[in-house]
Amino acid sequence: MDVRDNFRKSVLDLAPYAVSGHPAKIKLNQNESPFDIPESLKKEIIDEFVCKSWNRYPEVFSVALPQRLSEIHGIPADSFIVANGSNELIYTVAISIVKEGTEVLIPQPTFYFFEKISKILGANIKKVYADKKLNFEEEEILETARNMRRGLVIIGSPNNPTGKSISRGLIVELLKSTGAIVLLDEAYIEFSDKPSAVELVKSNKNLVILRTFSKAYSLAGLRMGYLVAHPETAFEILKVKIPFTVNPLSEFTALKLLEHRELFADRVKFLKEQRAWMTSRLRALEGVRVIDSDANFFLFSTPLPAAKIFEELLERQSVLVRDVSSYPMLEKYLRVNAGSEEESEYFVNSMQKCLERLSV
Repeated sequence: MDVRDNFRKSVLDLAPYAVSGHPAKIKLNQNESPFDIPESLKKEIIDEFVCKSWNRYPEVFSVALPQRLSEIHGIPADSFIVANGSNELIYTVAISIVKEGTEVLIPQPTFYFFEKISKILGANIKKVYADKKLNFEEEEILETARNMRRGLVIIGSPNNPTGKSISRGLIVELLKSTGAIVLLDEAYIEFSDKPSAVELVKSNKNLVILRTFSKAYSLAGLRMGYLVAHPETAFEILKVKIPFTVNPLSEFTALKLLEHRELFADRVKFLKEQRAWMTSRLRALEGVRVIDSDANFFLFSTPLPAAKIFEELLERQSVLVRDVSSYPMLEKYLRVNAGSEEESEYFVNSMQKCLERLSV
């Protein structure tokens, strides 16, 4: 007997998700915040959390955090579902909606997880590719979605890895024109000058929005994400949600961080300035192309193969970026996130040295 005969063919055809884990002096490959939670705030959180019972189960589904998010966003608490990172919610939403043959529209290139779970569930995946500048082909997306009586439209805005945002007008038109659920991943929205679409869930039952504490709130290590939808829609999704996945420490920490939103707003402002500085400096290097981004990262290419630049940066300069050249339309590209002032400057100087060395 071959044990593989027991598994879905869609699973056997996949590879495990992996991120290069090379040790490096400067790590700019996972769109993380370069700033940790302040030590004094960490101690305050831990000191208070020590007093809580660790032998008892947490709430089946988070209650305190949805209530706080409700107060911040002005949306009913039962519109929110909290999870162990927004990746869990991508799976939860997909499992709620997608079965064999369900139409799922995924603009390309984008975050691999969207396509991965859709493939596992046997979806009929429809792809609309970006234009030559990697902007969303909005009219084609809208036309494809109009023909969907049901199913799922998944859009990252700002999109990973391109950093591009979809227009507010298209979101509104999509919601009016398609019978499908529109899943809008706003993991990087804090770094964009464009507004969140969160308030649209009040009047649109087919809109689901994902948010995360991993990026702007420096909490990638504790895994905390949430979903926002019309209460009727959230109720259906909650039926599928795995209970007890929200770690009490993660939830407690998220609640504490929301008491210090001005700190993280200042960090976001700084990182947007770093992004602008980095892109300006790179564009001054001969042959380097940079793609404008609304996120805390951006794409860039050089006349040389992406793999060669990746290796040079890592092996000679101990700088780790993300090689995204395997993505559709991104054969020449690398992705880098904004770092601290020291990290950003080291990266730009390293790029200059690599290009000078390789062009000899």
